Amino acid sequence: MRRRLPVWWIVLTLVPVAVVVVDAVADDYEDLLERVVAVGIGVLFVAAGLVAWTKRPGSVIARLIAYAGLAWLWAGVLTGSTNAVVFTAGLFVGSLTAGLLAHLAVAYPSGRLTSPSERAVVVAAYAAAVAFVTVDRPDPGYPPNLVQLSAERGVGRAVEIAILVLTLPVIAAFVATLVGHWRGAGSAGRRTLAPIVPGACLVAVLSGVSILEQLGLFSFDSRWGVVQLGLLVAVPLVFLASVLRSYLDRAGVGGLVVELGDTGPRGQLRPALARALRDPSVEVAYWLADRAGYVDSEGRPLELPAGGSRRSVTVIERGGERVGALVHDAILGEEPALVEAAAAAVGMAMENERLHAEVLARLEEVRASRARIVEAGDAERRRVERNLHDGAQQRLVGLSLALAMARQRLPPEPGGGDGVDTLLAEASEELALALRELRELARGIHPAILSEVGLRGAVESLAERAPVPVSVRAEVEAEGRLPPAVEVAAYFVISESLANVAKYARATSVTVTVTRRDGRLRVEVADDGVGGACGHAGSGLEGLGDRVAALDGTLEVDSPPGGGTRVTAEVPCG
Repeated sequence: MRRRLPVWWIVLTLVPVAVVVVDAVADDYEDLLERVVAVGIGVLFVAAGLVAWTKRPGSVIARLIAYAGLAWLWAGVLTGSTNAVVFTAGLFVGSLTAGLLAHLAVAYPSGRLTSPSERAVVVAAYAAAVAFVTVDRPDPGYPPNLVQLSAERGVGRAVEIAILVLTLPVIAAFVATLVGHWRGAGSAGRRTLAPIVPGACLVAVLSGVSILEQLGLFSFDSRWGVVQLGLLVAVPLVFLASVLRSYLDRAGVGGLVVELGDTGPRGQLRPALARALRDPSVEVAYWLADRAGYVDSEGRPLELPAGGSRRSVTVIERGGERVGALVHDAILGEEPALVEAAAAAVGMAMENERLHAEVLARLEEVRASRARIVEAGDAERRRVERNLHDGAQQRLVGLSLALAMARQRLPPEPGGGDGVDTLLAEASEELALALRELRELARGIHPAILSEVGLRGAVESLAERAPVPVSVRAEVEAEGRLPPAVEVAAYFVISESLANVAKYARATSVTVTVTRRDGRLRVEVADDGVGGACGHAGSGLEGLGDRVAALDGTLEVDSPPGGGTRVTAEVPCG
């Protein structure tokens, strides 16, 4: 939205220009070049501010630049008067230029002072600029400065020194604020701040050096004054360049449309947006209506930044329905047209990627559901194992003891034969067999030893019971116990692999290696048998693969004929 230039702006700009032209003609063009430069600087400031104001009606920075230009122009007119009162008023008006430029630098690019410290720095800058009028010493030929302090000695000189000294911390706070803005900004923010912050800091440092010269502590080369003037002229030019750059960036969004086409290659949306917005930190969030929340490109839940942070959110809609959002550097909020153009350009591509992200999100839900099922199954296995151990197994043990006591108390039978003692002996043997089978069943349901001594001890127990020599190398518990579901999965991978070795491999040795590295548990069971193992449908290896996959892990079986078998499982373990 554009606005017409207010007439009063034009009048306030043209009047001082006309006054300078009339004075130059009356003085036979004496000091014409100096006057043209002075007027040109003011007109440049006003023009830059008004042009930006028509493009960005709400821009505080545009108004500050225009006000600084008016203050500069009218200060030149008033200080050209021979009347001491008018001349002194001109000095005060001119001091506003420095305050306005300091305000501009601190508030750039939003125009807002976002913290008490920033407001304090700006107020101090205005106060210092006005106070400096009292130490301004006009050149000979100019009217007297009615508020000038006595610079020779006494109280006046003491106050002048106090003003100069107190201005130095104001300059230091000003520079520290700008450096803080720079350090806290992302790459997009620094790109925006680059035209203003370095120059403003240099001008502030040169001003500080000039104060040290007035205090007699430093010799200031007059050529640095030319540098200050050049930096001052650069301010409106840089601001106009930033406005032009914004339009060029907006035009570059057309290239984004061409790059993505109707659908765009998957995975290229974020990089393309980063190039178009010149913000490498940009993120794309996809809206899932059934969840009433956002996910990233991998389907993981994504929380949008809260208000007041250094990140901003632009919601993207297509056909009146929300499809996602852009999370970008907050400084891009000063160029809403650019962000909105980019958001509109990526609507179709974003809709397609949103569908892909939704599929990934549902896949993630399936993975989580499988993991919960495995955990629930393991919990139920532990419950059944405890019930068998504490219930049926204990009763059978008690029954075995009762039979043994009965045999001891039974009197010898005359003549021997298959009497009661023989029957009790047979019953004890059957009971012992049933007890062993029950213990094996309980161990297959859930290995109690795993809960008691951990994975290493449980694996060593498996190795001791194996019919083939087993070498165990386990490095797992230096960082503490593994999650229960991971321990159970690793145990059954080793248990099933050793059972297969015993049944089919005809191996002479087995090596079990368990390592924990970079948040992953790796289990490897290798034998020197005949090989040829495969995880066909319904096999134990297929079930192990499902169990490992439910934990977002992988199971591989390498078993070339005649080359032995190597079963490898990797599971995330936190």
